Amino acid sequence: MEMEYKDTLFGKLIQNSRSGMKPFHMPGHKRNEKRMPDINPYRIDITEIDGFDDLHHPHGCIAEAEQRAAALYNAKKTYFLINGCTGGILAAVSACAGTGDKILIARNSHKSVYNAVLINRLKPFYVWQDESGVVKPEDVDAVLRRNNDISCVFITSPTYEGAVSDIKKIADTVHMYGKILIVDEAHGAHMIFSDMFPESALDSGADIVIHGIHKTLPSLTQTALLHVNSNIVDVERLERYLGIYQSSSPSYVLMGSIDYSMEYLQKNAKKDFLSYEENLKYVYDELKSLNNIYLLPYGKARDASKIVVCTENTGMSGKECYRLLREKYNIQPEMSAPYYVVLMTSVWDEREVFEELVKALKEIDTACDGYPLKNNTGLPDIVRCEYVMTPYQAAVTDTEEVNLSEAAGKVSAEMIYVYPPGVPFAAAGERLSEDTVRLMKAYHEFGYELYGMHDNDGKKIRVCKVV
Repeated sequence: MEMEYKDTLFGKLIQNSRSGMKPFHMPGHKRNEKRMPDINPYRIDITEIDGFDDLHHPHGCIAEAEQRAAALYNAKKTYFLINGCTGGILAAVSACAGTGDKILIARNSHKSVYNAVLINRLKPFYVWQDESGVVKPEDVDAVLRRNNDISCVFITSPTYEGAVSDIKKIADTVHMYGKILIVDEAHGAHMIFSDMFPESALDSGADIVIHGIHKTLPSLTQTALLHVNSNIVDVERLERYLGIYQSSSPSYVLMGSIDYSMEYLQKNAKKDFLSYEENLKYVYDELKSLNNIYLLPYGKARDASKIVVCTENTGMSGKECYRLLREKYNIQPEMSAPYYVVLMTSVWDEREVFEELVKALKEIDTACDGYPLKNNTGLPDIVRCEYVMTPYQAAVTDTEEVNLSEAAGKVSAEMIYVYPPGVPFAAAGERLSEDTVRLMKAYHEFGYELYGMHDNDGKKIRVCKVV
């Protein structure tokens, strides 16, 4: 039977599960067989049969499971998401901003936010993050002061690299103007369980918080939670949009996985997160004296669970470090960028995988001694584009294809990004700057695929026929 599936996706999944690869990537259950229930998902997969409630009209066991999740997170109301955070983001934005409204968005937000803007024909106002990925409350205040008819504010915190904005001050600012604050805390569902991590948006005054529990907690991929955290959210409108953006045939395996994860956390979080803290501190302490590569520090402004390995002081690119970890040390990172690698950890990572990571990074650091600084070309951390038209206007206007080398000064008709992390270099409707084009070229030269480009070589881009 195994040979029959050898060259299929299913077969590849089986091979990967037996490879011994250490998963420093999502999902947060880390395929840890010692901790997970020994249950074949095919045996428990059902549809809306008698006695099992309905996600879109819950009044039985699903409603009770959502109530338990809300109690765990101390939220007013919690909804299960089985289309990942994307479904929750689409529903939250649609519920809080009417068609054609204005919305304030952190520019380093996930592509799903831009899709919500497009679908609802919203007019976005962007607030730019600093070089660490943090959005400053005073910048939010400046935009709201000039545009008091903005419907809601959308902030992403933590970022893929773990940068956490001051959500409490941002929430106070947003509420001073009578607006709703939505926080994409997809990468921060674990943060309430340990003082080692930054404060959660749920404890900082956000009105809607979206958690991708599959990212850092022991739950299956595509599982997430949407929390309502205040009385100013129109819950009926939100539920209507959750019904639109989520499947009408939700997976009971995924919903059961959410409930299992919540039950596990209720019973074991206090004890297991102490061990998790010890493991993370061990990594940071052991690697603080590296000579060439280095780790980003953690604290209240950066989440320790994302181990970010920086290679900018070496002749090694982030992608080269990523490949070395994978091919030589059997460690699978989450992602790389030109000058760093992101390794995602969770409470279900065992001590031995942290020890193997430390050993690998020490060896890599030693191997970098005397390396020429050949790859550090001074790429900007962030680039800014001029807002020209809404994403919807860009989608319906006349377009043409041009070479990327000729694109500076033109208005992008597409959202261009690498995945992960899915944050656009250029959003549809923005005028491409020289720096943006240079950054996109650099990513292509480093070997990254640019999504949204109109050829496989990453050299053509679709732009609007406007000056």
